Amino acid sequence: MNSFSLQRRGWLTFLRPQYRPFLLALALAGACLNTVEAAASESIQPLLRSAAAAACGPPDDDGVAMGAALGGAIRVDLEPIEMRGAAMGSRERFVLKNGGRVYVERFAPGGDLRRVVIVYHAPPERFRNPEWMVFADARCRILGGRRLAYDDEGRAAHIERTDASLERVEVREPLNPPVPEGGAETGVLVALVDSGVNYLLDPVRRRMARGSQGELLGFDFWDMDRRPFDSNPARSPFLPQRHGTQTAGVLMAEAPASRLVVYRYPRPDMSRMSALIEDAAARGVVIVNLSLGSRNAEEWTAFAEAAKKNPHMLFIASAGNEGRDIDEQPVYPAALRLDNLLTITSATEGGVPAQGSNWGASSVDLMVPAEGLVSIDFYGRPRLVSGSSYAAARVSALAACLLAANPGWKAPELIAAIVARVKPSINDVVKLVSLGFLPVPVEKERGACEAEPAGVEVIEHSRIGTAGIYGATAMPANVDLAFRAALVVLDGTNWSASILASVAGDAARIFSQCNVGLRELDVFKVRTPRRYLYFYEPHAEALVREFDVERPAVFFVRDTLQQIAFDAEAIGHANGRHRPSLVDTVWMTEAVGHSAVALAHELYHLLADSGAHADDPANLMYPETRGENTRLRDDQCIRMREAGAAFGHLRPVKAVTRDG
Repeated sequence: MNSFSLQRRGWLTFLRPQYRPFLLALALAGACLNTVEAAASESIQPLLRSAAAAACGPPDDDGVAMGAALGGAIRVDLEPIEMRGAAMGSRERFVLKNGGRVYVERFAPGGDLRRVVIVYHAPPERFRNPEWMVFADARCRILGGRRLAYDDEGRAAHIERTDASLERVEVREPLNPPVPEGGAETGVLVALVDSGVNYLLDPVRRRMARGSQGELLGFDFWDMDRRPFDSNPARSPFLPQRHGTQTAGVLMAEAPASRLVVYRYPRPDMSRMSALIEDAAARGVVIVNLSLGSRNAEEWTAFAEAAKKNPHMLFIASAGNEGRDIDEQPVYPAALRLDNLLTITSATEGGVPAQGSNWGASSVDLMVPAEGLVSIDFYGRPRLVSGSSYAAARVSALAACLLAANPGWKAPELIAAIVARVKPSINDVVKLVSLGFLPVPVEKERGACEAEPAGVEVIEHSRIGTAGIYGATAMPANVDLAFRAALVVLDGTNWSASILASVAGDAARIFSQCNVGLRELDVFKVRTPRRYLYFYEPHAEALVREFDVERPAVFFVRDTLQQIAFDAEAIGHANGRHRPSLVDTVWMTEAVGHSAVALAHELYHLLADSGAHADDPANLMYPETRGENTRLRDDQCIRMREAGAAFGHLRPVKAVTRDG
């Protein structure tokens, strides 16, 4: 009883339509490269395939077999891969005849091979950087590869994802694209010091700060250019971390009056932090978000000096997520003692430190709920995020809202206003942080920003009978069983409560072929906390606890956060055993197509208590909704009528009429 429209056939099909343009552009770019970019390393692919096959060969203590597979390469290094003192596999380094290098990593916890990773570095005269990474499974079958494409200056410009053949480029991800034109020219400036942002996404681009001449405010202090694109290749250039876009997503959502001045932090030379702060100060920035850190105090000397020189600026840092006391084991800049620095850690909504979050009675100022927040990922898709990075972003957003209403405020006034919202501390909290617990920052009006609803508030309600559903005073003459339904539209989505009555009427006419009708509709428009706009089972369960309408009930949401995502999902008795509070509900996202047919499809799942689909493209229960697939077989009608009556949804029309 999953989805009416999408099956997991491929990465692009699986995506919500509103996120496809960005990735489709990448896919098309990759398709154009199949015979161009891949040809540049044409002689390397056979070598990599040979190495993958050899990784499953007999034990090779001297590396001769792998060296032969690599065309006569010489092994120069062998070391174990360990985790917490336990052997997890081995890592070998080979030098090729052309001067290139190959690293072969076998991950084998307990001695059982799980996966193989092969990394190829081109000869030094070409590039000193890695070029290929190949992934293989426990049987050494190649699953796919990633290739770095470099520009004329030897900088990585794209990541090309290939299929298992290593020949076909499926996706080409940019690493340093030009910044598109356009952005925000008004609003409170907030400096986001992170791994950059994906400014190819329209929601992000529109919020990036621009100067009076349209110039981008911000800078990439890692690459030293004006392209602060989201990429942190420190752990792996093939699998860069994309942290900044997610941090920006929280900040943008909670501070709609803000403009982002994006800085990519200078990992290659942290002394550049001084220039970064001075640039922000020259732009008029007062609020600086620092959702990053390290254990090396010397790396933050330049930052500390620059922060002291700008006491009017408020720096908001994350405490980190190592689950330790940073008074004893410092993390910087969180542990710096600066009057204009607030250090924030993540907590549950009840004020208990979140699992894994750092604390410190002296070093950490505030605990802020930041578990299971809704943000966006690098591709623009909604994503749940947790941790002190996002706790800091929430406080930066609060500061931006306060500053928007009080433009003359500086760090001291902002700190005082933020601390004034802190809940009176209990003893356990005082021991963990210096100032206490700041409850959900969006629950109260905050400066120029409206409060987010603390619960579910009904803002519209209408009851629609047969005249509104069918355009007549009675249901079709052949209908002998009928049901009631509730439609719940969440404010903040693109669903229209007024249109849904018509959609429901069209869906009801589809059921008339089974002599089933829709008796009455309750249509609600409700205002909720932002997290409820996305279907995610824990959030959905909380929503129906607060607003438990008569069922069947259909909830119209913005999107889904489920790990296995569908455009719509129906939860009946058969598939609701482990989520009983959601039984007899349907959840429809904005990505759904052909709303009336889709609604009928999901309601059939629920009334028939069946997850079965049909092979006939004209059948209502065909997995993909096409708009014309409205037919139901006799056996499907029988199933819906029997199950619907058994669970009390379908009642005889005469009885319905008699009861009013």
